Amino acid sequence: MSQQSVPSALNKTDPTIEELGIGLIPPSRQTKKPAELFFVWCAANIGILGVVYGAIIVSFGLSFFQSVLAAVVGVASFILVGITSIAGKIGRTTTLTLSRASFGKSGNIAPTAFCWFNLMGWEAVNIITGTLTLAALFTAIGLGSGHLMTAIALILFGGLTVLVSILGQNTVLLMQKWITRIFGAMTLFVVLWLLATADWQALISRPSGNWITGFLPAVSIIAAGTGISWAIAGADYSRDQSPSSSHSRIFGSVVGGAALPLLLLILTGILLTAQLPDLAAEENPIAAIGGLLPSWMAVPYLAAAVAGIVTIAVLSLYSASLNLLSMGIKLKQRTAVALDGVIVLAIAIYVLFVSGDFLGPFISFLVFCGLFLASWAAIFITDYYCKHKTAGYDEVSLYGDTGVIWPTFLCWLGGSVAGLLVTNTGFINGPFATGVFENSSLGLFVSFLVSMAAYRLTLMIKPVRS
Repeated sequence: MSQQSVPSALNKTDPTIEELGIGLIPPSRQTKKPAELFFVWCAANIGILGVVYGAIIVSFGLSFFQSVLAAVVGVASFILVGITSIAGKIGRTTTLTLSRASFGKSGNIAPTAFCWFNLMGWEAVNIITGTLTLAALFTAIGLGSGHLMTAIALILFGGLTVLVSILGQNTVLLMQKWITRIFGAMTLFVVLWLLATADWQALISRPSGNWITGFLPAVSIIAAGTGISWAIAGADYSRDQSPSSSHSRIFGSVVGGAALPLLLLILTGILLTAQLPDLAAEENPIAAIGGLLPSWMAVPYLAAAVAGIVTIAVLSLYSASLNLLSMGIKLKQRTAVALDGVIVLAIAIYVLFVSGDFLGPFISFLVFCGLFLASWAAIFITDYYCKHKTAGYDEVSLYGDTGVIWPTFLCWLGGSVAGLLVTNTGFINGPFATGVFENSSLGLFVSFLVSMAAYRLTLMIKPVRS
């Protein structure tokens, strides 16, 4: 066979997806199928942190029925990720690069920087959760506990995350398929065990909470930590989808892959609160979970959970490094990953060994970031449906010197500020966070709706660039 007849997809000179960075995926690399996205998003949401979400929902004083409903409605926020994934297939580049089409190249730097900050926070959460899970595993097998074991767990988990990152995206995707199956099956087994041993009388007899000040804030916390946080990465994993991949199958694979494990894990957390009523207030909720399960179940479950969190951490690092490139910071992707790794390691050390409080800062982080990400998501989704669903994305709007599209930027900023004004984030207290907004996270909905309405109005005005 002559060199000219070799398909470009098999040409060794073709760049890997890591080498492409935020560049357009060439047609020769558009070979993936929607089913692969199912495993990507299943693995990205099968971490044991989902169990903690269940405990957080119950902590809002909700009944069993309300808690399950809050989980379903909150996880439905992955609809946003489904939409950004479709946009990725159309635009053939990363989510925050596509965002330049609505903000302008320079205007997109601010929301991208905030998205990078969010991913850094999530990566730190993954490192902390993975370390706590590994430390809980050490305790379960009789190695003891304490700061020394936590330090060893941090070194081992951090090293494992870096090692897997070096292997490349294709290797990670292969690992995810098996980790998803193994941890998913074990989680299902744990849920069945909990269903059989749960104190159902205590679960069912819980009084109903307030739908405005209890249910909606619980929904917003779950949405902020799941679909809204991951919406900024949807296109990163769908940009190499085959042109023949249908939009409905991409959407279904993304939303289904994320929702199925999350709902199962959140249900596990809700059931666990019957035996651990203060699970959400535990300094180390992962250790509390491991201590509740019998050792023959806890050891393999926690071991599989550690493997699952590694792949989640790798996905966060990968998307964060792409965000640096979208901001115009010229770094090789491996260098960007290394830089991100140093930052999140410093955060993890502070939380694990200095502050000693995991869930408090975690919830404040979710609320604060959620306000800015909700505003961005509202604009991105509106822009996609109004301008790009049929026409697609042109290369000039993604890579040209398009400056700042001020109406879009102000809509994002205005929606974010509107949400902050009615929210207590733990370190920023809004002046109008009173009444139903007091000690709730309803500002998330305010940010989303204000930005969406304002941006829809600006589409009737010619964009102004600088």
